[in-house]
Amino acid sequence: MKSALQRLILPVVFAISANSMATNISYWNANLPAEKRVELLLAEMTLDEKIGQMCQFVGEASDIDFDSKDTKSNYTLALGARAGLIKQGKIGSFLKVSTFEEANVLQELAEQSRLKIPLLIATDAIHGHGMYMGATTIYATQIGLAASFEPELAERVAQYTASEMRATGFNWAYSPNVEVVRDARWGRIGETFGEDPYLVTEMGNAMVRGYQGKDFSSPTNVLASAKHFVGGGIAYNGVNGAPADVSERTLHEIFFPPFIGSIDNGVYTIMPAHNEINGIPAHAHEEYLTDLIRGEWGFEGFYISDWMDIQRLESAHKIVDSEREADKVAVLAGMDVHMQGPGFFDNVKALVENGEIPLSRIDHAVSKILYAKFQLGLFENRYTTQQAVDDTLLSDSHRALALTTAQKSMVLLKNNGVLPLSQDIERIVVTGPNADHQALLGEWARVQPDNNVITVLEGIEQQYGQDTAIDYAAIAKHHHISDSELSTAGQLAENADVVIAVMGENSLRFDQHKTSAENVDRPTLDLVGNQIELLKKIKASGSKLVVVLVNGGPIASEWLTEHADAILEAWEPGMYGGQAIAETLVGKINPAGRLPITVPRSVGHLQSFYNHKPSAFHRGGFYLSRRAPLYYFGYGLSYTQFDYSNLIVPKIMSTEGSLSVSVDIKNIGAMDGDEVVLLYINDKVSSVTTPVKKLVAFKRLHLKRGERKTISFTIDNKDFALLDRHMKSVVEPGEFDIIIGDHTKVATVDVQD
Repeated sequence: MKSALQRLILPVVFAISANSMATNISYWNANLPAEKRVELLLAEMTLDEKIGQMCQFVGEASDIDFDSKDTKSNYTLALGARAGLIKQGKIGSFLKVSTFEEANVLQELAEQSRLKIPLLIATDAIHGHGMYMGATTIYATQIGLAASFEPELAERVAQYTASEMRATGFNWAYSPNVEVVRDARWGRIGETFGEDPYLVTEMGNAMVRGYQGKDFSSPTNVLASAKHFVGGGIAYNGVNGAPADVSERTLHEIFFPPFIGSIDNGVYTIMPAHNEINGIPAHAHEEYLTDLIRGEWGFEGFYISDWMDIQRLESAHKIVDSEREADKVAVLAGMDVHMQGPGFFDNVKALVENGEIPLSRIDHAVSKILYAKFQLGLFENRYTTQQAVDDTLLSDSHRALALTTAQKSMVLLKNNGVLPLSQDIERIVVTGPNADHQALLGEWARVQPDNNVITVLEGIEQQYGQDTAIDYAAIAKHHHISDSELSTAGQLAENADVVIAVMGENSLRFDQHKTSAENVDRPTLDLVGNQIELLKKIKASGSKLVVVLVNGGPIASEWLTEHADAILEAWEPGMYGGQAIAETLVGKINPAGRLPITVPRSVGHLQSFYNHKPSAFHRGGFYLSRRAPLYYFGYGLSYTQFDYSNLIVPKIMSTEGSLSVSVDIKNIGAMDGDEVVLLYINDKVSSVTTPVKKLVAFKRLHLKRGERKTISFTIDNKDFALLDRHMKSVVEPGEFDIIIGDHTKVATVDVQD
């Protein structure tokens, strides 16, 4: 017979055990797999809390003094109704958060909600954590990274950017931009990897790996977002968000591969494009978002809308007559998270309650979002500290990588023997609107403290001592150079041995005078304003003219190509761009970048890309102009020379096989240098038209003076495939040319059944 004490203890022990078991199977148990935690949390959520996870709001509320004692209360008041929505569990993520203090306050508000679900905090960390309101590491922009032809470099940029994001409380990068560019007028070229689908794919894959690591479970990983699906780079007139009217064949051959690559590398979020695709807006394209991307390509993550683009289904695209219907169409098409705006929550809740959106569609979206939060470790560690910020931002390794990205992105377009510049020059004039300007940073970056940026003028001054006089002719604006400025520059040029004119564009995010960027597309590809007039003035002086271009999209100027003594394409090389440019001009860095995009002869020569179809120029031509572009994709000069020899290609290949290729490369010049080896194929006769040349492999390698290396490639079977008349991927028997770079080393392989 049990004693009274035993009868009292047993229920207590049972209650403690039950409590312990409940804790062990709670979504708070970090030892459970993320999938199980999602299942447990989803079961506890109300409809309101579920839809809240699908809602994203902006966080910038006002200019808050975070050194004050009332930081938390001031920022919470400035958030207004958003603070209450967070505490009610009705917001799942934020963008446009300025500082780590803001991020912490937002997470603290989320922790006051019933289920205490942490927030995803997103930013456009395209080439560094540049939208953060504070000094961060700014690397070369994507188009410059593409010019390096070194995916490993892009991967490290993304990796280091992710670590700076996590240190400041951010966990989701709206990057990489893997759109393929087909219209050079588009203002967003600088944030892309150019015109070739293979190069774009390889660089995009690398950045996804850098941001997310293996499975975004490390405390220094963030979510990546492949954007924008699809066709922004071929929109009408190059206008951002305009319709993309493009064949299914071209979509599959050119525009889809980078997104497939990102998915194969585990990208967890995808952002649809502003534009419509052949009549259907991207945000309402169920056949692509659900059937193709999820169903065929195996995408396991979630979709985030671009800014206000769900609302634009009504206001811009006119496919529905209300925002309520826009929200319905988008969610049913597959959209999971709505970027910015209060109406989405109420509309979706009413649509679910009315049976117009099934609860299963909501559960699917929310489960993907929650999985990301568990996998990122936010339930265990949602906050950051000043110490983490101080230890991570602008670390020595990050700064060193910023310089390397700038150095490896330089493309030498022309050199009449004036470069590299001698150390014995007596007088140099530096001028141009980008000579002493932070336009070097490019789009998606705030202006940085002056001591964190090396401009071109400062870089040149670092390279020369007191024996060389350096005069600076300041130019205040990109779009208009005054008569006084022209006169001063011309007079100084008359007494100079060489003039370094730093020309181009300005795409700084918050500069009211920017000349190209998101929603600032280009009606001309020439230098803006009267910049050419400045160059003509300098040329007339008789001094040597070295032009440095700082720009996102290609600059097409026949006058510049014909009359400059040297042209260095620097793109937007980041915070240490001035140092990299100066080191390249004096020969401390041997330029080895290659163009990731064709530079057309003029805006009238668009569209202009290297992998065109055979009939593109079989008839006709341009009145009083040549067909050929100024510079082809893959073009770039060096201060040394390389010899290619001993190209080895099997004569026969099976339609089910792959192909091994090798070639010897020797540095036969006077300087050490890098060479970018580009491998193309050409299907000589095919049942449907194929490009005259298609990039299938590339490798950047370093060769010391006199050094020889053998480089080998394996061309995959899929690279020989085409889409037949029924849009099936097949490898057809026949001859293929194997082409090494712009050299004459060509071999032919016979592909046989």
